[in-house]
Amino acid sequence: MIGSIITAWKSAGRQEVAARLAVDGEEPGLTRSNFLRAVTVGVLSAGVVASAGRAMAARSSVIAPVTDLDKLYDVWQARFNAADLDGLVDLYVSDVTYVNPDGKEMVGQARVREDFQGLLALKPQIVLRDRRHLVYRDTALTTNHWTLTMKGENGASQELTGGGIEVMRKQADGGWRYIIDDASRSAR
Repeated sequence: MIGSIITAWKSAGRQEVAARLAVDGEEPGLTRSNFLRAVTVGVLSAGVVASAGRAMAARSSVIAPVTDLDKLYDVWQARFNAADLDGLVDLYVSDVTYVNPDGKEMVGQARVREDFQGLLALKPQIVLRDRRHLVYRDTALTTNHWTLTMKGENGASQELTGGGIEVMRKQADGGWRYIIDDASRSAR
């Protein structure tokens, strides 16, 4: 950053910069106080630029919302099977209520992320079937049955079955996201 201040000093012309840095009653030019003032302005500017850069990066890396409710399960299944943790967590609202297959209730995307991170490390594959949903305006009640396949400790394939009951809501971006996800129901 100090390099950019020096570059600005050289490129803008010393007199012009000195005039901008001078405060009433102070001598124009690069005095200690003017230098510190310039550094402060540079730090503040760098902070604004860094914040704007992070905001732009966050916006540019936003995952496309799933606007078709009928495709939400397909997208969830594909992201799960690809171990796309960010994409999977994006399908949940920030304060989601999630009940994992063991019946443990968790609140918030961070908790969902933690739970899925451990599970996805085992490289499971899931198939969602018998999908149904009832829609009322921007809210949907959905159900499914799932089969999860993964390798056990001995290397043999293991299969688990269960069911899910979810509540989804259409968000301002047009995407459907889970507001409640209970994956602890047994399949029938």
